[in-house]
Amino acid sequence: MNQMRHIALIGLAAVLLVGCAAQTPPQKVAEPKPVEELTPEYFLNSSEYKILLNAEHFTDFEKGFQAYWDIVLEVAAEEGIPVLAKDDPMKLSHKQVSFWDTEGLDLRKNSFLLRRKSKYKDGEIAPGFEFGLKFRQPDPETTLTKDLTMTEDYVPKFDRIELESDIVYYSVLNGGDDVTYAVSNSVQLDDMPSSNYGGFAEIYPVLSTLGIPADAELSMVAGQAVEEWMVKPGKLEFGDGLYGRMDMSVWIVQTETGELRIAEFSFDHDFLKDRQYDAAAMEKCTTFINKLNQKAPEWSTPGRLKAAYLFD
Repeated sequence: MNQMRHIALIGLAAVLLVGCAAQTPPQKVAEPKPVEELTPEYFLNSSEYKILLNAEHFTDFEKGFQAYWDIVLEVAAEEGIPVLAKDDPMKLSHKQVSFWDTEGLDLRKNSFLLRRKSKYKDGEIAPGFEFGLKFRQPDPETTLTKDLTMTEDYVPKFDRIELESDIVYYSVLNGGDDVTYAVSNSVQLDDMPSSNYGGFAEIYPVLSTLGIPADAELSMVAGQAVEEWMVKPGKLEFGDGLYGRMDMSVWIVQTETGELRIAEFSFDHDFLKDRQYDAAAMEKCTTFINKLNQKAPEWSTPGRLKAAYLFD
């Protein structure tokens, strides 16, 4: 991976224009409520580095988390990277994750992903949903052509629309680092807004530009929700103010052929709009996962984005 490509993207801004001249489909398409402003400025504000882990080590995922955490600590010490661990680094969180699309996967065909998350409380799913819309491409310029601003009736969960790079190590696609770029915007809702496409186009006007009928039914991809177990053990200090926030997660999916477990270690860091990190800090950041794999190659496996398993 060319690390300088990431550094050069800091400060990248683009005015996004949403086209209105799409060919009229034979059915009525979603017609969102108008918004006054559809020209946000984006810049590359985060990167996430991912390594897919061997699920055989996560039959008992709590033991798996602890064992891999020990490997992370050992590699960090060898590389001179301070670890800012939380008081309880193995504290578990539990969520249900699902992806929603039309029967023909029209959103995915247009490089969009609609995700729903629900939290558990005392073993039961808590009220409310977090919905996130994401548009992903292999280059930032194409990614920046889509504006994910919401209509004024909805309040985004975060104060900015994210433009992030995702780096999957040891990719099944090319054997190396697979880098993609995504813009995303999330909203917290009390109820499911609609089971039809038009209900979500009322939240995200960009969806009305895809020519998908407003009454197209949305359903869970693969008919399955994922049980996600995660720990967030702390941060890696790479220097020059560059901190990597670590996650370890296991997705558990019930399939026709049995239970599927997908495990991942990742860390992400912010970019600042008007500042670049020094080369030494970036070098430590971009090589850390390689060092993990060299230390314990039996723990890693060819990588891909986790959602791809459900779509497959």
